[in-house]
Amino acid sequence: EAIREAEVALKPLLKDARSVPALVEVLKARGTQPDAVRHVAAVVLRKRIGGHYAKFDAPTKTALKTEILSVLANEPERTVRNGAVGVAATICRLECSSGDAGGAAWPELFQFIAAAASDANPDARELAFLLLSEMTETIGLHLKPQFPSMATLFANALTDTEVKVQNSSVKALGQLLSYLADEKEVENFAALVPAIINVAAACQKRSDEDTVSVTLDVLYDLAYSPSSAVAVHLPATIQFCLGCVSDSNLEMGVRDSAALVIATLAESKPKMFGKDDSLLSSVIETLFNLIENSTESAAGALFE
Repeated sequence: EAIREAEVALKPLLKDARSVPALVEVLKARGTQPDAVRHVAAVVLRKRIGGHYAKFDAPTKTALKTEILSVLANEPERTVRNGAVGVAATICRLECSSGDAGGAAWPELFQFIAAAASDANPDARELAFLLLSEMTETIGLHLKPQFPSMATLFANALTDTEVKVQNSSVKALGQLLSYLADEKEVENFAALVPAIINVAAACQKRSDEDTVSVTLDVLYDLAYSPSSAVAVHLPATIQFCLGCVSDSNLEMGVRDSAALVIATLAESKPKMFGKDDSLLSSVIETLFNLIENSTESAAGALFE
C-alpha cells in the first residue's frame, strides 16, 4: 500500500527519465534515508526503469549498472539488497532484449554472480542465486552459452554447508528446469536432479515445506520432459515422492502434490515405470497403506 501511494504521489515525476538516477540516489542513501524508503525506491525503480532505459546513452547506462552492482556488493539490509536484485534482473533483461545475447550485454553482472557464488560470506553466496532466480526467462532466452558454467555454480551450491544457500539454489535451478523442461537444453542441468532431491529430503526432515513444495513443482514440470537425461532420474523421483506421500507431518496439500507427480510419471512414462518391479511394488504398497491408515486424500491423485 505504501508503494502504491508513493507511485501515485510521484507519478508526474516518474514520467521523466531523470527520475531513474534520482531513485538510484535514494537507494544508495544508507544512513540518510530509512531502509523502508530505500526499499520502496528499489521497487519503484524496477517497475519504471523499463520505460526510460532506452533513452539513456551508453555512459549513463554503464554508470547505472555500476551503481546497482555496488549496492548489491555493499548493502547490509536484506530488504534493500533484495530490491536491488530486482533492479539488476530488469536491467539485464533490457540489455539482452536489445540484441546483445550470451551475457555480453552486461558481463560484469555475471562476473559478480560467479564471484558471489564462491564468496566466503554465505549471504553473498545466497545473493548469487537470488539474482539467478529473478532472471529465469532472461537466462532461458538469451544466455544458453553460459549454461555449462551455471551448472557448475548450481552443483556447488546444492552441496553448500549453509541451508539458505542450498534453498536459494534449489529455487533458482528449479525455475530454470521448469522453464527448459521441454527443450533439449534441459540436459545441461538434468544431472543435478538427484542433488535437488537430496536438498528437498533434508528440508522435509526439518519441516521446511516451502522448499519441498518448490521441488515437487519442478518434478511435476519435468514429468513430461522428453529428455532421457531427465527420465533416468525417475526412480529417485518416485522414492522421494513416496516419502512425502507417507509423511504425516507434511501438510496434506504437499502430500497430494507428491502423489500427483507419481501419477503423472505413471502416465507419461508407463513403460519405464512398469519395468521397475520393485518401484511399482513400493508405489502399490504405499498406496494401500494410505488407504488402510488414513481417511484423508494424500493418495487421491493416484486414482485420477
